Order: sequence, then C-alpha cells, then structure tokens
Amino acid sequence: MRAGDLFRFLGALLVGTALLGGTLALGFFLLLQEEPGLQEALLRLAQAKAPLLLLVGLLFLGALALLLRPLFLGYLAAARALGQEGTVLLTNPGHRLKLRGPLELQALADLINRLAEEKERLLREAEARAKEAKALLEEEREKLAALIGHLPQGVVVANARGQVLLYNPAARALLGEGLGAGKSLFGLLDRALLVHALALPGERFLAQGPKGALRLQALALEEGFLLLLAPEEGGATLPADLLFRLKDKAAGLKALVEALEGEAPEALTPLLKAARTAAEEVAGLAEALTPPPQAEEVLSEDLLRLLSEAIERGLGYAPGQSLAEEARGLLVRVDTFALARGLVEGLKPLGEAVWLRGEAMGGLFRLEVLAEEAPTPTPLLQKAVGEAGGSLWREGGRLVLLLPARPVPKRAREAGPPPRAEVFDLSLLQAPKALEEAPLEGLLYTAFDLETTGLDPKGDAIVAIGAVHLLGGRVLKGETFEALLDPGRPIPKASTEVHGLTWEMLKGKPRLEAVLPTFLAFIEETVLVAHNGAFDMAFLRQAGVERTPLVDTLLLSHLLFPDLEDHRLEALAERFGVPVLGRHTALGDALMTAEVFAKMIPLLRQRGYETLGAVLSACAGLPLARLRY
Repeated sequence: MRAGDLFRFLGALLVGTALLGGTLALGFFLLLQEEPGLQEALLRLAQAKAPLLLLVGLLFLGALALLLRPLFLGYLAAARALGQEGTVLLTNPGHRLKLRGPLELQALADLINRLAEEKERLLREAEARAKEAKALLEEEREKLAALIGHLPQGVVVANARGQVLLYNPAARALLGEGLGAGKSLFGLLDRALLVHALALPGERFLAQGPKGALRLQALALEEGFLLLLAPEEGGATLPADLLFRLKDKAAGLKALVEALEGEAPEALTPLLKAARTAAEEVAGLAEALTPPPQAEEVLSEDLLRLLSEAIERGLGYAPGQSLAEEARGLLVRVDTFALARGLVEGLKPLGEAVWLRGEAMGGLFRLEVLAEEAPTPTPLLQKAVGEAGGSLWREGGRLVLLLPARPVPKRAREAGPPPRAEVFDLSLLQAPKALEEAPLEGLLYTAFDLETTGLDPKGDAIVAIGAVHLLGGRVLKGETFEALLDPGRPIPKASTEVHGLTWEMLKGKPRLEAVLPTFLAFIEETVLVAHNGAFDMAFLRQAGVERTPLVDTLLLSHLLFPDLEDHRLEALAERFGVPVLGRHTALGDALMTAEVFAKMIPLLRQRGYETLGAVLSACAGLPLARLRY
C-alpha cells in the first residue's frame, strides 16, 4: 500500500467521521432543546461514562475504516490502473482496456477503447495513403529515370547540398565511377562554377570533369538543382584570328598555283600539280580545324550582379555598383566565371572600398573597378578579357575593362489571330424543366473546349477536342476525353501560333465524324460547361450537334464580378488560384474551365443562385447574352 494512498484514506476517514459526528451532535442538540432535565441527565451520564464512550467511538471508527478501506483504496487503484494501462495506447493503438472496477470507470475505459479504435482506423488509412503515395512516387521516379536514361545528354539531379539523387548513364560516362546516388557532386566538379552556373541557367559553361573537359548547364529546382552535361567537342582548335589567317593564306596559295598553271613552261607542270595538291590539302586541313568556343553573352545587369555576388562570396563584402541607363539591355560577351574569379584574385590584397561601374561606349561595355588603388590585372583576368576580344588597363585608382557588347536584338512581334468574339446565343440557356430546379452541387457536368483552324464556324474546322467531367464541385480528373483531328486542310500560321498544332502533326488522325459518336457518349446525361461557349457550340452546330443547356463561365464571371474588366479564362484562373497549365490545348483549357467553375459554385450559392434554372435565368439577363454569335 502506498503511503500517499494511506494518507488520502485517513484524511477522507477523518472528514467523514467529523461530518457524521457533527450530524449526530446537531441532532441531539435539537432533540434536547425543549427538555432541560433530560439534557442535564445526559451530560452527567456522558461525564461518568466518558472513557467507555471514547472506546466505543474508537471501535466504531475502526470498524468504519475496515469497511471503507477496500472500497476507497480499490477505487484509487482501479483509476490509477486505468491511467497506466491507457498509456499503452500511445504506442500501441491496437491494445484495448479491460472493463473492470466501478461502473463510471468502466464507462471511461469503454470510451477510451472507442477512441483508440478510431485512432487505429485513422492510422491505417494514413499508412495506406502513405503507401500509395510512396508507390506512386516510386513509379514516377522510375518513369523519370527511364526517360532521362534515353537522353543523349548527361542529366544529374542533386539536392541543395550537392548530393546526387538521380543520374543517367550519359552522366556516368562523363563524370566517371565517382558519380553515385547519395554522393556529392562537389568532389567531381568545381563548386564555385556550379554556383555561378545556377545564376545563369540559360548559359553553358566549360568545366573540367574527372574524365576530361565537358560543357555543363545548371537549372535551379525547388529543393536542389539539375545539371545538363555534354562532352566538349573534340578536334583541333586554334585561336579564331590565327585560324582566319591560315585559311586566307591557304586560299591565296591555291589561287597563285592556279594562275601559274596557265603561264608556266611545260617543264614546270609536274611541280605545279604537286603544289596545287599541297595547297588543296592545306586548305582542307584549315577547314577541318575549329575555333575555340566563343565567350557567352550575358546582360549587363546580370554581369554586375554576378560579379558582386562573386566578390561577396570570395572576399566577404558586397561592393557598390552602378549601371548607366544607356548600358542597360546590352549583351556583353565574356566568360563570366573566369572574369569573376580573376577579379576576386586581383581584389584580395585591397581593402573593402570597392565600386563597380558600367557604361556603354559605342559597341563596347566599359566596366570600371574602383578601389583604394587599381586592382592588379591577374593572368586569369587578362585571359578572360583577351579571349572575349576585349582589353583592360589601369587608370589611376581604377581598373578599366572594355568588353564587346551589342544591344539585345528586338524581334518583330507577328500579329496573331484576333481573340474570340465575346458573344452568346440565348437558346443555349434553355434548360428542360426537370433540370431547372436541380441544385448546382447535385449535377454531373462536362467542361469542354475546342481548338480550330480559325474563327469562322462555317469556313474553319475543329482540330482538337478536350473534355472532363465534374460532379458538383469536384473535378473528376480521371474521367477525361481528348482527341486530335485531321481538318483535311492546311492550318493558318496564326492559328498554329495559338494552339501549336500543324497539319503535318494532324495528318492521319481521325476525322471529326469518326470521333463525334464517342464524344457524344462522353457528354451524354451531363450539363455542358465552357468558357465563351457560344463559339465552341457554333462549331459543334455545324457538325450537327445541338445540345442545351450550356453553363458559360464567361457569363458567370460577368454575373459575379460585374465591375471587373478582365473576364478571360487566364484572369479567372489567377483570381481563383487555379494553375494555368496547358493553356490553348483543348484538354488543358477544359480542365482549367472545370476548376474555375467548381470555385464559382459557392459564390453563386452566396448570391442566392442555388439551382441550375436560377443561374441560367440570371445569365440570360446579362447584356452579353443578347449578342448572338
């Protein structure tokens, strides 16, 4: 028996005895209140028999303790045992408590058992979902591995610490046996170069790998990066100016031999033939030679940022920088990695007061590095500037670099097809009486979209159909319809620029009449949903398809947001947080329309439009609905 339990029992016993004794004393007091003689007699008796009364009281107290002790201590033990056994459920939800002790403790144990059953069920469901997600992730990983395994480029996926997560055989061939899952890339490639390449994801850099020179491109991912690797092109190389001179001299020698062949004596003919053969061989060798890779072009704004970041990483402080307005938008040709490393080496002996200033100078970019004294042009810096075709010198307290530059070429934007006209047809808003009172959440919908050769329903043709089912406010992404169609005619360039489909891609695909029965079966017993759906229905009507009603998210947007100007599908997707994926593909637009409509249903209910009939009637009253396509 625990000491704590003993004290708790004794305390409860004393309190109970005091309550019982007090109650008896109060009863005797009230009983004898009107009998003074009897009261005096009892007091004299009590005084005379005090030891005996005390002994009887103690015996009563002992008997009461013997009777109550098992009940009291048993209740405490049962409650404590219930708590102790209940802790097992924290690690083993499958355990069940035994129903014992008083009824209230049994009820509590039963409640705990039911909660444990619910927890066990939830854990099983979570485990099953985690298992499914893991299997799906593993399946996707295997698909990705199979995909990149067939790429001619080397591909490596690594986390932010440089540990390899995935790679293909081409990458193994370029980086050697040191490449492996879980291993670090920083032992195989220059870490500084990788950091630099991540800052310029569009550029390819020359790097030295374990098995020779290679070209790499780095792309930042959400939690790591992707490397694209390719072998450095082999073959003999010469500086570009020397190679040009060699080709020029070879061509001149060949021309000289050809001129002499017509004037030289016959005795020299064999010698001239040999000279001609040699000249042709030299010219052929010169053509086989390739110049070294040209320096990459980088925007002037990016160049200053990269140099500033390199100085901060290498020297521990960030330099100041300024860029003249006329120098913005210039493409500067230079090996940015070599330039940054050379500049950091030259600034190491100097203080922290460094300023980078960029200006435009004709067809050149003038970069000034201002410090306490002019930085020393290190060999690496001189090589980077020289290979780019630039020059550098010290001028007072500054180092001046002149680098080739040119404005970013401006591409004339070709006019695309005009947007679809925002028009409608009131007949599309007619619903059967059986559907008018149907609640919005209780219907099965089909969101669909078409891609066409143009904007004229009578003269153009459908080239793609995409559709997806919605049940109430839930998009059934597993129930989709997608078909590419051969229009039987060339597709205008302007339309191809919108949906990316060409006639060459669609030749041999089914014709519309072959696909329509399947599409009609897919949309059967559903309510159609589309964005600017009158346009799509005009094309379907030309094919003999007459279906009503149609819920148009364009009209719903005007109904819900009458004061907003932008009612395009992209704008609605952005407004509702729907990802814009596969835009201007039939299925991509259908999925986006479905997601947007699902987000609109709660807003329609808040406005009091709870049934399909109420929504269609409200849309029919909009000015846009009165414009017939």
